[in-house]
Amino acid sequence: MITVDRSKTNHDLEKQNLVTQFDKLGQYDVYKCSLCGLTGKAYTFTEISFSSKSSKKIYSCPKAVKIEKIRITNCQANGKVFDNLTPGSVHVVVPPPEGYDNSRGVWVMGVGEPVKVLFGEYTEIRDG
Repeated sequence: MITVDRSKTNHDLEKQNLVTQFDKLGQYDVYKCSLCGLTGKAYTFTEISFSSKSSKKIYSCPKAVKIEKIRITNCQANGKVFDNLTPGSVHVVVPPPEGYDNSRGVWVMGVGEPVKVLFGEYTEIRDG
C-alpha cells in the first residue's frame, strides 16, 4: 500500500461510496480517478492509499491535462543550477531527461540544465 497526499497527485478523484466503509485499518472512503480508473482508499481527509501494484500511475495520471507552466513558491534546492528558481518566478515545464520521470515533481530549465522542482515547491499555472 502506498499513501500519498491528495494534493500531490493530478488524478481527478471522485468518491464512490455513499456510506463509510470499514476494514482492519479503520474507516475509509473509496475514491476513483474519473480519467484513468485508479482506485484508492482515504482513511483521512488529506491522504489516499493506493495498491502497490499501481505504483507507476499513482503520482501522475496518464490521461490528465499536462502541466505547462509553474510558479515557484519556495524551492529548497541548493546549487548554482537552481539560482533562477526564486519565489514567484514562472517556468515552462520541460520533458524529463532520459532515464528520469515526473514522479514527485516536474522538470524545468535551471541555469544551463533541466532541474526537478518537487511537489509543494510550486503551484500550477492554468491558462484560461
